[in-house]
Amino acid sequence: MAQKKSAPKKPSIQHELASSNLKLQAKLIDLIDSNKKVAEQIAQSNAKLTQELAKTSKDISEMTQFFKEAGKYMVAENEDEKLKPLIGKISDLVEQNQTIMRGLILIQKYIKSAPQPQETSSKSLFPE
Repeated sequence: MAQKKSAPKKPSIQHELASSNLKLQAKLIDLIDSNKKVAEQIAQSNAKLTQELAKTSKDISEMTQFFKEAGKYMVAENEDEKLKPLIGKISDLVEQNQTIMRGLILIQKYIKSAPQPQETSSKSLFPE
């Protein structure tokens, strides 16, 4: 009787092994499918990331150009600041020249309006 009981157990163990094997294979297929999906998602993410990096690189280049332009204007403003004292001195000189010119014009008018003296010898003008 013991032999009859052991015989039915073998097909049951084999059946369980086959069933477990089929379950494992189904799980493997599920894992492979999910890995494919994850790989596709990673590929899409990489493509998006590459696009975003390209856009960011372009934005950084534009910002760099903007700061270069701003730097040029800042230098120009600093140049103007350096030139202010010189410009002030030039303005003072222009005012002085205008005053001198007015004085020379007045002297010229005075000389023209004054009566002309008779010719005198050069000796009287410049004593020796």
